[in-house]
Amino acid sequence: MYSMDAKEFNDKIMNGHFRKIYPVIARQIVDRTGISEGCCVDLGGGPGLLGISLAKITRLQVTVYDLMPECVALALQNSVEHGVDDQVTAQQGIAECMPFDENSLDLVVSRGSIFFWENQMQGLAEVYRVLKPGGWAYLGGGFGTSELLREIELLMADEADWNRKRQERMVKNPPEQFESMLRQLGIEGRVEQDDAGMWVVFCKQKSAKA
Repeated sequence: MYSMDAKEFNDKIMNGHFRKIYPVIARQIVDRTGISEGCCVDLGGGPGLLGISLAKITRLQVTVYDLMPECVALALQNSVEHGVDDQVTAQQGIAECMPFDENSLDLVVSRGSIFFWENQMQGLAEVYRVLKPGGWAYLGGGFGTSELLREIELLMADEADWNRKRQERMVKNPPEQFESMLRQLGIEGRVEQDDAGMWVVFCKQKSAKA
């Protein structure tokens, strides 16, 4: 991302400018879904700060799942540094083909990666497949609160392309696009957007068959 390697991204962005947003988003996810135990995947989780933040406030067993092996290694390292390595592991792979059983996960979360999936509809279908009936997905991109977004915009002022690329992603990925995908897949869900970001949120119906 931007010419940064994975370690620089981890140090400067995830554990630097963005560090405040992950505990806020984790709390919003738990409050929204009511899921606080079971199995969770942080999909496209990079160095794993969202999954780690969830582990800190729940009894969830979290797998950080990312395309880049460097990020998998950093997620494992971060889980040790944050004292949750008994709850957090990491694995390499893509969103469109996850190595998890049908009906096996209580929660799938993802911040930022959905905009980069090669096939977003296939990725959403795969998330639905691996969720247990009654399991939740919370996928998208955001900064927790508009105040945190303003703070990050100031911190990122020296990154000339950052805001432009963020705006371009939102234009290319409007809420209507994800609403259409959910309808086509027959998934009952919502696309929630405010000043702080956009999230695709759904619960797999308990009566549904995978």
